[in-house]
Amino acid sequence: MNIKKLNIIYLSIIGILTALLIAISISFMIFVHKNKQLTPVKYNDYYYNKCDTYVIENQTFERGQIIFLGDSITDLFPLNDYFSDLTLKTYNRGIGGDITQGVIDRLRISVYDLKPSKIVLLIGINDIDAGRPVNYIVSNYNKILSLIKENLPNTEVYCMSLLSQNDDIEQYTTIRIKNTIPKIMKLNDNIKKLAKDFGYTYVDLFSETIKKENNTLIKSYSDDGLHLNANGFEVWTRVIKPYLE
Repeated sequence: MNIKKLNIIYLSIIGILTALLIAISISFMIFVHKNKQLTPVKYNDYYYNKCDTYVIENQTFERGQIIFLGDSITDLFPLNDYFSDLTLKTYNRGIGGDITQGVIDRLRISVYDLKPSKIVLLIGINDIDAGRPVNYIVSNYNKILSLIKENLPNTEVYCMSLLSQNDDIEQYTTIRIKNTIPKIMKLNDNIKKLAKDFGYTYVDLFSETIKKENNTLIKSYSDDGLHLNANGFEVWTRVIKPYLE
């Protein structure tokens, strides 16, 4: 074989390898773009301190009780003021500022270790307010339910719809309800479907707490346009309590 033919073969191999490397690089970039949620989430000290507290509580808390799982809306819910008459005890596992990924990462210490008979789940609004896509939130929500089903197959789960918001929240944040409310409603539709798919119960708190003409959170139920006040907790209690008795 002469030198000219060898050079042609050599250049052909180099061209093929170069094209292959380019294809691999493009595929990797596409994968990274589609899987940004794989990047570890950094949580604040409050999140970690609450988790540490749960580890301590789990040593004495009773198994087979009721867990309220969620973000600040749950965290602020004084459960003992509303559910002390139930046969089962209610444990609050809400963490202010939490997101769907945060719930996934703490399921063991927040839920599994107590083997609850019932879980009241309300999560997702902080994902929406942070601008995360609805399909990303749905994917995480699906993972939460999948993990609960796998680890606690006999536990009843009540998937609460997300609450709406009103324009009071715009006074001190960059959140604009014209952008968030449609996403909340879309996410609620997906949560309803997921609950059915997993054999869980969807509980519509959204419809019970909005002004029907514009789907905003009734102002008397919140002092800041986002979190419930005592009036709002009364509504939540009325809606969920029949499932817990």
